[in-house]
Amino acid sequence: MTLVLTLTSDRSIYKLHPELVKQVEQLLFSKGATNCSNFWLAQGMAVEISFDGIPGDLALESVELFLDRLPVDKNIQKNINRRKKMLLADMDSTILQIETLDEIGNAIGRAREIAEITEKAMNGDIDFETALKNRVKLLAGLSISQLTEFALQKLLITQGASTLVKTMKANGATTALVSGGFTVITEIIREKLNFDLCYGNTLVVDSSVVTGNLKPPIIDGDAKAAILDQECKKLGILKDDTLAVGDGANDIPMLAEAGLGVGFRPKPVVRKHASNIIEHCDLRGALFLQGFTESDFLT
Repeated sequence: MTLVLTLTSDRSIYKLHPELVKQVEQLLFSKGATNCSNFWLAQGMAVEISFDGIPGDLALESVELFLDRLPVDKNIQKNINRRKKMLLADMDSTILQIETLDEIGNAIGRAREIAEITEKAMNGDIDFETALKNRVKLLAGLSISQLTEFALQKLLITQGASTLVKTMKANGATTALVSGGFTVITEIIREKLNFDLCYGNTLVVDSSVVTGNLKPPIIDGDAKAAILDQECKKLGILKDDTLAVGDGANDIPMLAEAGLGVGFRPKPVVRKHASNIIEHCDLRGALFLQGFTESDFLT
């Protein structure tokens, strides 16, 4: 079966060049690959090399070793069914550059306590639901308007996020924001980027004041995977038709279930579970993995 190696980078830091691609092809040939051919998806930023004859694991290991010192993403997949019919995206540190709860913590003087819990949860040291409930308790007494104001002051959308959503929607895909964050924030991001669907955790409020509790169900890792399964059934598509992207431990079940699970600048624990990793490119890398060219992008 034909495999495809996709190389991506941030071309403002490192531009991919034809000589490098030639060297990678020669490396693959030396390992026993046949029928190597390359196609540029974006000059200086993304190229794919199709090949036969050797296992993907061997090819990836060899290419990773060869390009180890370069800021280049290296991903290999089967060259079939690459364009996905559904996108499921995490919010914090994926669609957004920030962790919204951490930013709220900064604003209320509880930054250290909240950030420590966040880090443990994202690295898988404590379960997500426990971590979330412990952090929410620290928000008791805040008004909803204060909470959203604190988060929005630091709101930074990740480069390529809008292009990813727009391009996939334009090509018939359903898009879903699937977050362990709060619905008061996720709904804002949904509207801003025009996601079709939005899932998040709902804060319990009393006269618009946060009580420190959450309404069930809790959107944790298992819930994210269940949402993927649920939406596939609604749309009548296979899990293999889905792309999931996220960075933290609570994204692992969703990434594992998706046909294309992309760890975006992932925490160390996530690297072991995501089928593909984007470290250097922005979120447009998830489009390159599907074979989209830069000229296909909607911005």
